[in-house]
Amino acid sequence: MRKILVTAAATAVAATLLMPGGASAQDMGTMAACDPDKHVRISVQKRGNFIDGLGGFFNCDQATTGYTIMVQEKRTIGWKDHVVRSGVWRTNQYAVTTYTCNGTKSKKFRALIKSGIGTHAWVKTSSSITVACG
Repeated sequence: MRKILVTAAATAVAATLLMPGGASAQDMGTMAACDPDKHVRISVQKRGNFIDGLGGFFNCDQATTGYTIMVQEKRTIGWKDHVVRSGVWRTNQYAVTTYTCNGTKSKKFRALIKSGIGTHAWVKTSSSITVACG
């Protein structure tokens, strides 16, 4: 009897994780309409001595989902992550992370956001900007 209770609890937790916002299985059809290519905005901007990464879901039926957002700096090989933030993302609101840009050289930055809808994980990056730090 105890194994059945543990299994039922594990199934309930898994269902909650796969369907953010406590959505039911019948809501998954609506959530699938929230296409990252159409509904996610991601950008990077310079603000004084700061680099802001901004991202969000807009005009989407889904109320909330988990996310991770970061500012990335171009290196010789690949991108280096800065100021990685995670949280619960509400539709029609930006998630923001800010990196302090130091030094005197010009550097290239972009923003990256990771999330998922149901069981479909995705990653989206902004276009990059080159800025003089300092």
